[in-house]
Amino acid sequence: MTQELTAGCKVNLYLDIVGVREDGYHEIESLFYPLPAPCDVLTVSEGGDGFRLTCSDPSLAAGENILTRAYERFAAATGFAPGLAVHLNKGIPMGAGLGGGSSDAATLLTWLNGRAGRKALGSNALAELALTLGADVPFFLANAPAWVTGIGEGLEPVPMNLDDYVVLVVCPQVHVNTAWAYRRYDEMLAQGLVRSRKELTLNFSPIKNVCFTKPPELWNSFEKVVFQGFPVLYGIKELILDGFAEACVMSGSGSSFVALFSSSENAARCAGRLRSLGHACYGIHSGRPVRLDS
Repeated sequence: MTQELTAGCKVNLYLDIVGVREDGYHEIESLFYPLPAPCDVLTVSEGGDGFRLTCSDPSLAAGENILTRAYERFAAATGFAPGLAVHLNKGIPMGAGLGGGSSDAATLLTWLNGRAGRKALGSNALAELALTLGADVPFFLANAPAWVTGIGEGLEPVPMNLDDYVVLVVCPQVHVNTAWAYRRYDEMLAQGLVRSRKELTLNFSPIKNVCFTKPPELWNSFEKVVFQGFPVLYGIKELILDGFAEACVMSGSGSSFVALFSSSENAARCAGRLRSLGHACYGIHSGRPVRLDS
């Protein structure tokens, strides 16, 4: 039997780095929002022995891919290890801050758990296993808007949607390494060149409320860091805002942007201009991908 599984992406409407743990992991406060595009597609074929992975980008199938780790850890935790051949068709750019690898892993875990019968894990155990694969993986299990804290393990569902807007996801042909972005953030923090948005607020943060204004106030602590290293990205954000976006912010550690438009015509014109410069654009409205032809 062969099935196609679609793995969507996420954007960060708000992202603040609020601390560093003793183990070196950074703690964040972030508003994660799932989107159906861009997306990856996993073609899963049952049969044969073990786990075999191919990919539209051959470099991703070589070595230890997150999908291989997801399969192996699920098998170790449950004893359910069906023979699988998986082909990954990459549509989510790498180094874009959209969580493509984490989404792929969560999609495969969800499928495996659904096939495991009595060996299936409960939701908490599955989320714990997902966290061992990456901080963003548990979010994609629920695939619903969430306020995210800690290193990604704290998930609080939030009742929100962006249905009033045309959402434009812009993916420049720029790869930003997440490890570099965190390292550079730490260097600039030590020099007093960046600071936490939350600063010294305690248990209740009014910052959380600004994400739910109309239009939302979007924020990303990485922008100052990444724009310094990749000035072209600053220029792209300026272009988007000049295209009458209600709001725009970089997602994750970059290089993608999410922009909100009240007018589909403005969104289409902006997307057309960006595409003419070689940047991939994806439109979403009311939770579905839409064409944006100017």
